[in-house]
Amino acid sequence: NKEMGMTVLFITHYMDEAAQANRVVVMDNGKLILDGTPKEVFSQVEKIKSVGLDVPQSAELAYRLRKEGFDLPDDILSVDECVQAIAKELVE
Repeated sequence: NKEMGMTVLFITHYMDEAAQANRVVVMDNGKLILDGTPKEVFSQVEKIKSVGLDVPQSAELAYRLRKEGFDLPDDILSVDECVQAIAKELVE
């Protein structure tokens, strides 16, 4: 985009792919539901699930662990972020 002034639109239901984008837009029945960076969008797990979509696997694991009482950040997207957050939680 910066070099050629061109925007690339990529449509997917694979959330691990979407998490690598600069911007994620979630739509349902033609209506805008969420719009932001992957961390902003995928931190809203329940809202995403309410429209029948999933979140990246690491975000899902962190979400489930938070529901079980673990104090993990809500913006985890990658495996590395997830491992670091879990390790930190287990040490404390």
